Amino acid sequence: MPAQTPGISGYAQAMFALDVGFQIDLDKAQTFVQEATRLKVVRTRRPAPVWFDYSPPPIRLAIDGSPIAIGSTQTESAAELLIYDFGAVLVSYRMPLPASLGELADLSVALYDDNTLVADARKRVAQVVEAIRPAIERPRIADAVEDYSIFAVTSWDESLPSTEFFERHRSELARIIEAERSELSPEQVERATDATMSYSTSDLAIVDWNAAILFDREPGDVIAVLQHANIELLELRVLDEELDSILDHADETLREIINARLWPGFSSGKLLGRFATVQTDAAVMFEGVNNAIKLLGNQYLARFYRLTAGRLDLPAWQASVQRKLEATESLYAKMSDTTSTRRLELLEWVIIVLITVSIVLPFTPWYH
Repeated sequence: MPAQTPGISGYAQAMFALDVGFQIDLDKAQTFVQEATRLKVVRTRRPAPVWFDYSPPPIRLAIDGSPIAIGSTQTESAAELLIYDFGAVLVSYRMPLPASLGELADLSVALYDDNTLVADARKRVAQVVEAIRPAIERPRIADAVEDYSIFAVTSWDESLPSTEFFERHRSELARIIEAERSELSPEQVERATDATMSYSTSDLAIVDWNAAILFDREPGDVIAVLQHANIELLELRVLDEELDSILDHADETLREIINARLWPGFSSGKLLGRFATVQTDAAVMFEGVNNAIKLLGNQYLARFYRLTAGRLDLPAWQASVQRKLEATESLYAKMSDTTSTRRLELLEWVIIVLITVSIVLPFTPWYH
């Protein structure tokens, strides 16, 4: 560790993503809350296409509360909430950075070990959900929470370009991003800090699965990408859990359909409808998350999103969800085929009985 650590200034942002329902009518929700605004992505000096923005823009709220002590610092009293139309809410707490890079690892560890912010985020989200409940389809606050920390360094040793500053203090930056007080091995330092990207010599982004460090005087657009990736990870986790729940009981459902003694349509319609609902919900959720913000092409923010997605294992989560969707589709087809087969068999027996009755009935004494 260097004998003298460089001075820095900026802010830390602790984010917590929660799922609060299936879909939210943002126009309707905005009528229930005061001083709500619609978020627009801030375009800094990095060029971005005109279509790089949210569609529809999420609602942004500032919810007042008591400052929360984190290590040697504390959060601002107001927390920012972003409400998305696909049923997610992102809570962000902001706090000043310590005066030196050497103290930033302590703040990172304090954020990683702290449970107070999670509880406070749930409390503030519950208040908002109660206020806009009529605008939420199937409201409920899921157990899953996706947290992420951003350390935005807006001022540092200006005598060094960002890349040179990074190489000189790479070991310290690795400890910050990994939330470790002790020294890391050279291999771990390299692994923790190998996902970097910069647009110019005066900015640098270091991204990992749990946190990101931004050396940037205007990091608004990069933070917007990190927020979106965090929300996407939450929605994939929630969807993955819902599909797990369906698949865990798939054998029981199929057995119930096979063993049904009544007319197949009576017993299996509800069970098949559950599978169809999950598949439809999954498609709507994918569509909502993917269309929330356009991150395509080779422009800087699109490439930064792909870097972040890889660090958060979003492709792996998407592949897992896709496999389970295909499994539910296959199970739905089997259940539907089983129901159709039983219905046809029953119809055949009904026809046989009717034919038999029509043949025998004329020879009975009461026919005339």
